[in-house]
Amino acid sequence: MQIRTRLTLLFGLITAGILAGVLLAVYVVYRQSTESTFYQSLESKLEMTGQAALQGDAELKPLSNNWLAPDDGILPYQDNISIYNNGYERVFAIRPDAPPVSAKDLQDIYRNGELHFSHYNVLALGKKIIARNGSTYVVVVEGFFDTTAIQRLRNILLISFIMGLLLVGMAGWYYAGRALAPVLSIVGEVENIQPSDLSKRVETGNNEDEIARLAVTFNSLLDRLEQAFRMQRMFLSNVSHELRNPLTVIRSQLEVTLQRERDNEAYKKALQSVLDDVHAITEVEEELLQLARIYNDPNSIPLGAVRLDELLWQARQQLHKRHPGYKATVEFGDLPEDDRCLSVQANEALLLTALLNLMNNACKYSPDHQVKVIAQFRENGAHIVEVCDKGPGIPAEEQKLIFEPFFRSPRHLGVKGTGVGLSLVQSILTLHEIGLSVESPAEGGAIFHLAFPPSPYIAAQ
Repeated sequence: MQIRTRLTLLFGLITAGILAGVLLAVYVVYRQSTESTFYQSLESKLEMTGQAALQGDAELKPLSNNWLAPDDGILPYQDNISIYNNGYERVFAIRPDAPPVSAKDLQDIYRNGELHFSHYNVLALGKKIIARNGSTYVVVVEGFFDTTAIQRLRNILLISFIMGLLLVGMAGWYYAGRALAPVLSIVGEVENIQPSDLSKRVETGNNEDEIARLAVTFNSLLDRLEQAFRMQRMFLSNVSHELRNPLTVIRSQLEVTLQRERDNEAYKKALQSVLDDVHAITEVEEELLQLARIYNDPNSIPLGAVRLDELLWQARQQLHKRHPGYKATVEFGDLPEDDRCLSVQANEALLLTALLNLMNNACKYSPDHQVKVIAQFRENGAHIVEVCDKGPGIPAEEQKLIFEPFFRSPRHLGVKGTGVGLSLVQSILTLHEIGLSVESPAEGGAIFHLAFPPSPYIAAQ
């Protein structure tokens, strides 16, 4: 069932319930008011009869039983007044041939003092009255209650209810269509968006309602999809480029080496060059596997308590081991008295990779191949780490692009690299909820700021 139909039915049912309740209340109140007015007229007749017939001192004699009950249950008259003594005998009647009131009704009148009841097809009011001579009598006034006006009102209310439902249904269908028109417009715009062109966006309009928020949310989803598709295209293009170049070089070197006989030293140089290219391919492969692991299933990566100071020393040692020509200087600020404050919640291998990549990247672009790492420790675990180099700096327009996979600045195409390192660093730090920003002073160089979140180990103490 479509939403428009569902909304119309729901709106119709709610309105029908409210309308039926109001009309029923009108009918009940009108009927009760009419009956109350009718019984008031019977009571007036009863009081007048009581005053006229029961003011004498003599006892009223029972009437003869010459009445005749109707076969069809319909009395031939519309009103009557009767008086009964305490022996349930009729002693007065305007219509002596009228059927008397039953003994049960008379008992109820004597017991309660007053009673409203039905007698065949008429309504009756019975009341106990004490005569002037002290005798107790029951005066019963009967009258025909005309329900024509009530039936007419009932029919009018039924017709009004049906017409009201029709009008409500049409109005509900119309307004449901108006309410869902923006949604249908969004559906139409979305259907025109093709995978080949994700630059189109849904019109949000000037409203701030739920539909506008839906459009904004969908546009945000399109932004992420467009970025994902763009990164995928960039990924495929750069991966093929990064793999094609080493493979082409390897093939060329092997072909040239095999063209003629060479001495052992030439073969060693060729094999060493091939090995270097294989290492480059392996480095790209490892970084891509780490990226894929973080993107595909970040929840499966285990986290635990890791000493940040020790991790910085490990990154420094590995940097010197892999690149003997590089030099890293690590400076610590004031260390907290409690060693537990130095622990952060992290995956040791991944965070070590991020720190090592930042140090390696800083040394690579510094003329003296040196990097300075400054760590400021906080009691709550919100540590600050700065990785500083003396390179040519990073232009403002490139400071956001450097974290995209395979981005290589045109100014450094001659520097060996894969373009994956900083993207991997950002992904690792995002996984650990560590803030990352970059600053390039006017005098040159670059400073990468790492802001660690407060440690849960400190909060648990």
